[in-house]
Amino acid sequence: MRTRFRLGISAVALALALPFAAHAQGAVTVIGGGLAKDCYDAVEFNKVQLTRAIEICDLALETEHLRPKDRAATFTNRGILYMRQGNNSRAMMDYQRSINLLPDLREAKVNLGAALYNLQRYPEAMAALNEGVATESLEARAVGFYNRALTHEKLGDLQAAYEDFRSALQIKPEFPQATAQLARFTVVPVDS
Repeated sequence: MRTRFRLGISAVALALALPFAAHAQGAVTVIGGGLAKDCYDAVEFNKVQLTRAIEICDLALETEHLRPKDRAATFTNRGILYMRQGNNSRAMMDYQRSINLLPDLREAKVNLGAALYNLQRYPEAMAALNEGVATESLEARAVGFYNRALTHEKLGDLQAAYEDFRSALQIKPEFPQATAQLARFTVVPVDS
């Protein structure tokens, strides 16, 4: 039996879904060393004021001799901080720098896709996320599918959005944002 997907949104579901739909998920961190490690810690543990955390990452990038992998990780982590600050354009530039250093760093592509989504550049977000979901990191893959689902929805493909929300939950069953988004969908037979 073929099915099609239709959004069935109640007022309660809409109220729950809106905060989650406003911004794509990001923050897939990558570990570096030295000050780069401090930058990672600032992102991962969120115990340093945002502007100070960005300064730590800046210092790591400006003063430390980092291997390409650690430099790429530090750009990714600083991009996360910019995204938390709401500066998706700066975040996008850092993610792109990271990808330029390590083209196969799929976690950075998940984050790039999130920044592009937040900038309402949906086709570009989709391209980055299509590459990002191929990561071996389960956390990044779940976030990538979630963000790709949001992007599919913005581009009008509800079936693909539904399938990607399900994929995110299969990878990470305890993913409240994906659970809330999936709850908005109603599966109905095609002939209905």
